[in-house]
Amino acid sequence: MRLTLIALIAMLAYPALAAPQYSQSECQKLNAKRLEVQKQLRQPYTAEQGKQLQEQQRELLKLLQLHCKLPIKDPPPVIAAVVL
Repeated sequence: MRLTLIALIAMLAYPALAAPQYSQSECQKLNAKRLEVQKQLRQPYTAEQGKQLQEQQRELLKLLQLHCKLPIKDPPPVIAAVVL
């Protein structure tokens, strides 16, 4: 009985914890930004710039880990019909 209750609570709680997934193109943009920040961190910078870059890197990593586990496929481009 107790195990069933725990399993039921776990199943009900899991969807509430799931984060919406971004599209593949959005994940690629975030990853490109992350790589750019990483590149900047390899260059000389002031202490304040370093703090800002590290914070940006943390935020980008957090977004990627949370929203890009299983990115959604990008929809095909819409081709507008031309009416003559």
